[in-house]
Amino acid sequence: MKKRIAWLLLSYLVGLSLMLASCAQPAPTTPTTPTVPTAPTTPAAPTTPTTPATTPEPTSGETLGEILGRAEGIASVKYDLLITGPGAPTMTQKIWVKKNKMITETTQEGETVIILMDIDAGTMYMYIPAQNIAMKIDFDPTTKSAMEEVKSIPNYNPEIVGTESIDGKVCLVVEYTVEEATTKVWIWEEHGFPIRMEMTTTAGKTTVEYKNIEFVDIPDSMFELPSGVQVIQAGS
Repeated sequence: MKKRIAWLLLSYLVGLSLMLASCAQPAPTTPTTPTVPTAPTTPAAPTTPTTPATTPEPTSGETLGEILGRAEGIASVKYDLLITGPGAPTMTQKIWVKKNKMITETTQEGETVIILMDIDAGTMYMYIPAQNIAMKIDFDPTTKSAMEEVKSIPNYNPEIVGTESIDGKVCLVVEYTVEEATTKVWIWEEHGFPIRMEMTTTAGKTTVEYKNIEFVDIPDSMFELPSGVQVIQAGS
């Protein structure tokens, strides 16, 4: 039994680490201060000013910040997350988010593993329904909801590249490059919610899709372990 639980935990953490590695964005770099010359230089010949490129605007006429700000007003939501990386099968998770609580449900090799996370309390539990067992694991603050993902986009100086519709949802498309990794995001204008992300590096392209999105009230009880679950300590 203990070996089975340890294997499930390892399997889940490996899958999660691969997912986080593909989705994680590098921290924005701070521009360096240019060196000021110590002696005057001969001014260059004047050049003809160029016309700056026009950046596409959202079809709604709103700013990117206004659209992204809608995600902060989402009280609770559930959705499916599909991640496909180079040379790897698609990883699917079911996600529930309410305020600062989050649940992820992953099925691997026929076994369902549920992670319950409470950001305020800084706790995470791995729950295996088939065995009615849960284990407290180290809190991982890098696990983020869709709303947290889009909240960080302005940090990377994104460029608006157009507007597209996905599954009938009008999306603002933005793109940015950080440390040779190019990311393209489709943001649902109505809710400021991501619909699709594509991250391209030298290793290839990773695609993240957000499906079956429902803005519904989720009962608080869902974010708690069911009564009668045996909670064991890691390594016991």
